[in-house]
Amino acid sequence: RQSIENETLQTALDNNTERRLKGKAAAFESIPDWRERRVRAHNIRADVIERLDESLHQFIANAQANGIIVHRAKDAHEAINIVLEISKSITNHQLPSTLIAKSKSMVSEEIELNRALETHGINVVETDLGEYIIQLRKEKPSHIITPAAHLKKEQVAQLFHEKLGIPYTEDIPTLTATARKVLREVFLTADIGVSGVNFGVAETGGMCIVTNEGNGRMVTTIPKTHIALMGMERLAPNLDDLALLLSLLPRSATGQKLTVYTQLIHKPMPGQTRHLILLDNGRSKLRNSPLKESLYCIRCGACLNACPVFRELSGHAYIGRDLSIAPYPGPIGSVISPGLFGENYVQLAQASSLCGACKEACPVDIDLPKLLTRVRAGQSPITNHQLPISGGAGLTSSTKFFLKMYTRLVTHPKLFALSQKFASLTTHLLSPRSQWMRLPAFTGWGYSKDMPRFAGKTFRERFAKSEIMNREIKPQTAPVEQPENIPTFQPSNLTDPFTAELTALS
Repeated sequence: RQSIENETLQTALDNNTERRLKGKAAAFESIPDWRERRVRAHNIRADVIERLDESLHQFIANAQANGIIVHRAKDAHEAINIVLEISKSITNHQLPSTLIAKSKSMVSEEIELNRALETHGINVVETDLGEYIIQLRKEKPSHIITPAAHLKKEQVAQLFHEKLGIPYTEDIPTLTATARKVLREVFLTADIGVSGVNFGVAETGGMCIVTNEGNGRMVTTIPKTHIALMGMERLAPNLDDLALLLSLLPRSATGQKLTVYTQLIHKPMPGQTRHLILLDNGRSKLRNSPLKESLYCIRCGACLNACPVFRELSGHAYIGRDLSIAPYPGPIGSVISPGLFGENYVQLAQASSLCGACKEACPVDIDLPKLLTRVRAGQSPITNHQLPISGGAGLTSSTKFFLKMYTRLVTHPKLFALSQKFASLTTHLLSPRSQWMRLPAFTGWGYSKDMPRFAGKTFRERFAKSEIMNREIKPQTAPVEQPENIPTFQPSNLTDPFTAELTALS
């Protein structure tokens, strides 16, 4: 409700999503065979997840042969400790003097790396412009690709004026030049560079990183120590498969044929140490659950831009029962978050109309509506790797009660007929002069949309009454001329003509 009422947020979201959708449509025009590529990409990701152990073994062996130090972390705690131990080893345990330059990484958001390092006195600076902006605001990303999508330039201008001490200006080149000047010093003085990984290539042991600002190259080459964070499922079998995935990822994410910078990292730079942390953090149990297909995701964010719910709320509205913001929002986040982190986020699957826009937008053809319904049914991994017996995950007790009552009504015809009469009478009393009604505020329904009142007679009653009359109606052979001005929608007037048309068509 707060998101919907926030006009600034609504404007920012509209501007961002419309720009992304238009850019995506234009970018895909250059590859007429995108549907075939989409099927191939789906099959590639499915094969990787099916043979994940084998692919990981090959990738790790080749990465180590390249001189990369590979670490396996079963959860967030282990991953954070590995980063801390690496930091201690290069600073003689003087953590408060450590400076980390960090490029964009959703895995780091997932394990809340920044907060953990800062509690040990380590200075972590985000170098992606959007991430840097929200770090200054002490916020979390609102989008997995454009983390500051919820902000307008006026808000950024005020932020830079307050935090960086520059005169207030809304000139975007001036704002970006200011950020560039500040971050350039961070690149040159950082002790450690931390990055994410878009894809690991099993065949070569290489790591692929795609960025648009060049900060990825800075943090992976200038500091003497580079730490890469990668979800264990983010693999491509070979360079040909990587090329296919890269033909879809930037088009879906930012509407580009290719990102400005596409890095393939193999051996460390001379005098540099390179570490790779492969994170499980629930991915193994997710792989063995009905939500397995969610691991095909390549983190493009296209489903977020297409989702009508996300476009009204932004990622900050996807919160758990403990009021924490989910690291992964939108349709894919509503599956992955409960899949990785458990029941704290199962209610996120309710934030979907199941319209299917997310599936249409997905470049690897993940059936997100199907997965969302599985989360709603309680089919998400839990601690003991078993599935809950009962469905209704994320539903309130009152909602479950009313659904049970509804089930009882619809499975008993006489009770159902009686309830229809009662509903018709009640809604006519609530709204005697209108076809629409407003439900009481305490129900939470009807906040942004009105609900049509129940008809005075059921469809069965109308059909029975009009059956004899409709037998005399003959099918029309002449084309029906459509009126220029279509009349206002009147729900109670639709059933009778619909019945007549069906009967006329035999």
